[in-house]
Amino acid sequence: MKHGLRRLWVGVLLGGLLPAVSALALPSHGARVTTVDGLPSNVVHQIVEDRQGYLWFATGDGLARYDGSGFRVWRMEHGLADNEVRSMALDARDQLWIGTANGYLQRLSADRQQFERWAGPRASAAATSPVLAILPMDEGSVWFGTRDAGLFRLGPDRRLSQYLPGAGGGGLPSARVDHLAADPQGGVWIGSAEGLARWHDDRFQTPAMLGASLLPVTALGRDAQGAMRSSTANGTEVRHLPALQPAPRPREPARWLGPSRAGGNWFADGRQLWWQDRHGQDRHAITLPHLHGRSMPRIVRVVEDRQGRVWLLGSHQGVWRLGAQWRHLERFTAPGNPLASAPGALSTAADGQAWWARGGMLGKVSPAHGFLRARWSYTQDPSRPDRHAVVEDGQGRVWVFAAPWLTRIDPVRGHRRRWRVGADDTGPATSTQAALLACDGRVWLAGNGRLQQRAEDGEVLLERTFDAVRLRPGGTPFVLQCGPAGQLWLGDSDGLKQWQPAHARFDLVPGGPRRAVGALHLAADGQLWAVDPDGWTAYRRTFARLHRSTRIDATQGLPAVLPRGLADAVDGALWATTARGVVRLAPDRRSTRLYTVDDGLPPMVFDLGLVAVGGHLLAMDPAGDVLALDPAGMLAATVPPLLVIDRVQVRRKRRWIELPVGDPLRLNADDRDIQLSARLLSGGQRGLTDYRFRLRGQDPAWVRAGQRGTRGFPRLPAGGHVLEFQARGVDGEWTPLQQVRLQVDYSGWAHPGAWALFCLVAMGGAALLAGAVRRHQRRANARRAATRRQARAERAAQAKQQYLATLGHEVRTPLTGVLGMSELLLARPLSARAREQVLHIEQGGRALLQVVDEALENARLQAGKVRVQPRRFAIGPWRMDMEAALAACLDLHGCRLSLGPPLPAGACRVGDPDRLRQAVHLLARELALQVGATGVTLRMAWLPGGTGLLLDVIAVPGALPSSALDVVRERLADVDVLAAAMQGQLRVLRLSDLRWQAVLSLPLAGCGTQLPDLQATLTDHDGLQVLLVEDDPLVAEVLTGLLHMRGHAVVAAGHALAALTALARPGPQLMLLDLDLPGMDGLSLLRLVRQRDPRLPVLILTARREPELEASVTAAGADGLLHKPLQGDALHAAMQRVMARNVDRAGPGNGLLCGALPDDRGGRG
Repeated sequence: MKHGLRRLWVGVLLGGLLPAVSALALPSHGARVTTVDGLPSNVVHQIVEDRQGYLWFATGDGLARYDGSGFRVWRMEHGLADNEVRSMALDARDQLWIGTANGYLQRLSADRQQFERWAGPRASAAATSPVLAILPMDEGSVWFGTRDAGLFRLGPDRRLSQYLPGAGGGGLPSARVDHLAADPQGGVWIGSAEGLARWHDDRFQTPAMLGASLLPVTALGRDAQGAMRSSTANGTEVRHLPALQPAPRPREPARWLGPSRAGGNWFADGRQLWWQDRHGQDRHAITLPHLHGRSMPRIVRVVEDRQGRVWLLGSHQGVWRLGAQWRHLERFTAPGNPLASAPGALSTAADGQAWWARGGMLGKVSPAHGFLRARWSYTQDPSRPDRHAVVEDGQGRVWVFAAPWLTRIDPVRGHRRRWRVGADDTGPATSTQAALLACDGRVWLAGNGRLQQRAEDGEVLLERTFDAVRLRPGGTPFVLQCGPAGQLWLGDSDGLKQWQPAHARFDLVPGGPRRAVGALHLAADGQLWAVDPDGWTAYRRTFARLHRSTRIDATQGLPAVLPRGLADAVDGALWATTARGVVRLAPDRRSTRLYTVDDGLPPMVFDLGLVAVGGHLLAMDPAGDVLALDPAGMLAATVPPLLVIDRVQVRRKRRWIELPVGDPLRLNADDRDIQLSARLLSGGQRGLTDYRFRLRGQDPAWVRAGQRGTRGFPRLPAGGHVLEFQARGVDGEWTPLQQVRLQVDYSGWAHPGAWALFCLVAMGGAALLAGAVRRHQRRANARRAATRRQARAERAAQAKQQYLATLGHEVRTPLTGVLGMSELLLARPLSARAREQVLHIEQGGRALLQVVDEALENARLQAGKVRVQPRRFAIGPWRMDMEAALAACLDLHGCRLSLGPPLPAGACRVGDPDRLRQAVHLLARELALQVGATGVTLRMAWLPGGTGLLLDVIAVPGALPSSALDVVRERLADVDVLAAAMQGQLRVLRLSDLRWQAVLSLPLAGCGTQLPDLQATLTDHDGLQVLLVEDDPLVAEVLTGLLHMRGHAVVAAGHALAALTALARPGPQLMLLDLDLPGMDGLSLLRLVRQRDPRLPVLILTARREPELEASVTAAGADGLLHKPLQGDALHAAMQRVMARNVDRAGPGNGLLCGALPDDRGGRG
């Protein structure tokens, strides 16, 4: 015991005498990037960053582009002139200029789709010398230096100029140019193998003029403050432009490697590599691992990207990378202690530092300076694996538990006291976990199977076993937490518990978790955070129950792993150490961020405990090393990542092609399998980035694309589209909404203009069609109406015709008696007075007959019931009769008739002379009446070839106005009907001299032979025995008298039976038959007669005028048809013709004579 106390006092004395000197922090480690990570070659000559945030690597086996997650490589098969890329530079238009080992200078377009070659071995000025440096200027020229061919300038006019060392030393210092830089004055600085030079005002400024040595320039460029820095073997020179002379040399020779975005610079000197601020006061050393365990890599250039990552280029040794948080992380190496085997512990100190206990040694750790030299020892059993625990009480004394010993140390006075807790060896079932907590003036200890409560003076106030207090140690360590009112909380394998003083045990808290709790933390806002394997939960206590207020789990990006330590920072966020890294949780935003080795975290395994001291967080690993994090600096150094469309591929004409990325992105109408890939240029942990897309107006919700970040479309309809996309990185939050416009070209009729034209044409066509349909409908309606009117008119005309026929029949029968009696009376001797009276009676009867016949004929014309009876007739006599009748008719209306040249008198034609006469008569008369003509000229001629007759009627109007042409044509409708019935045509014209012309053309067939003189061929047949069959006694008496006057014998029969009786007796040579007989009608009687005597001539006498009458009597076997009333001469002539041998039978049927009689209607000719 005395020896132990002596050792304790020695330790205390040494701790008090030794000054508090900080230990050096372990330099930051860089991670090497090689071909295993996708780099095409471990030989990297240069790195540049473009506007979008891509990093471009000039390697020994192609051009590589890094998007934060992987590399994309261009080689010769993709258009590169040479696979070994030696240099690169970006111009003002973001075009990438590339220099190769074979001396080619190429340019990659800003859309990264096309390579253009500007110089190379084929150019006369440039040999096959590697291009080591490229400098594009703002005015459009490009400078590039080569290994042994000097310096070249490619002007804006694409003229290539070469500059070589001059003979007098006034030109380029050396033919090897390794570095180029531009200054604001338009000058070009050249770092060559024989010193520094400058091109300005079309001449070179030599190293002597610049105050530079003739040593090879190893680095050249402008730093963050705009000063020009150049390095040689003697160190780095700084020129504050526009001054050309260097500033005083630095105290130590150091190589300048590049500027820092934070305003400092990177330097190297031998094996040392460091960053320092602009004033040279703050330094941060970088340690790189030995290559293959032998030599340290030699860094020749340092590049910082916009995310804060640092890329270190080794001399043909690959690339090293520092994470973006490398400046805000410090790793302090624990003091060596061979007795340290059990896990140590960290705890906060009242002076803003942390207590560190491990291996029987107690020390302090400063977040800024690391381990202090002051040390204190505490009692431990090196053979026990139990976890050590440390805590500082309210009196500034430090309690350390290392089973089975509890030690209290007073760092100020150097006092030390220890107590044994539990047995020395409790067996394998005893938990090795331990917890030590100072709460409300008491010290709580849970370890070595015991729970103790002690006063600050060391008095034991309570001691129970784990089972007695219901403490259930399991696979996870248990934790103790002190509440604001002094209540004690416990997290173990059963869940969250609270100390119940009345029962001296821990009980589960209502509303709390019922599963293993790995960490507890009381936040500044009074919420109690409890962590289980599935997530973090914040609770608020009301009365005796907990109520969950916040839950964060894997859906917010939280790693599904139990934290090793939990603490809050000054910004209100919760920080935790886990097996995967350090997690930052922002409860107000419900977002999480995982920091790993990719962010600059050193490769270490975190042990239990995370303490917040002095605005920093401290964590320890099993080896005792301490990691110090600066949460504020880490948060400030976080740069929002850039989200871009990385690649667009389509299948066009059965070939996969890559399209340039633009806004808008133009696609063809026939593009298929469209694939757009998005990339988050953050360089975070692989596998933690998630993407989603939404096609505005078409996708009802976001479409998740997972870690691949590619959205595909089989095809897109023509027109404009907007594709929205987002990414969620390591912070668990979606980036701001990005969008790219997609313009799909139209093909053919798919274009809106074509559709508009089509719609206009369709609308016009529809309108025209509708108009046509409307017109057709109107015409159809008009036709139907006209048809209905015509049908009504025809029915009316037919009814009128039937009525007039009936009327004519009823009038003709009595007129037969009247006219016949008149003729008989006139044949007798009468006084002059009596003869005159009889003549008046005859004239009146014939006038009445003419009126009836004309009315019936008009009705037939209106009804279209025109019967044409073609027969041979002589043109000469017909013409004379027609002209005489027409002249008399026109004379009655005060119109003079003029005749044209006559036709041949002996001409013969086949036609209906009566219908022809009627047509000419109606045409001339109606035309003269309608136009008020004073003269009418009638000309007749043959149609070409003598096929018909052409009649030309010209009317000269008088002083009165004429009717309209349509009115005249309407008035000549009857003539048109007659012409159509005779298969002719009528045309009516109004000539320019106001005369009217009507042309009637009628086809007339020729007779074939000269028409014989019928009167010469007729032989008188007097004294014929005539059988007259007539039921009207008056008509029978008249006809008998007329026949007797001409010497014929007549036998009268009043009905068919009497006629058959008369025919039974011999003697009748001719039969006159009336159709309207009582009993058997005339047609039936005629059929019987023809059965008995087919050769007996039969003439039909009837007052009927039906159109079908002729066909009926012809079919019954009649030889002629005569209409009542008729004159004796006409009857006698008909009888003579019937009896003649050469009867004209040119008409239809069996040679019916009705059309060949001089007066078939009872007229006079």
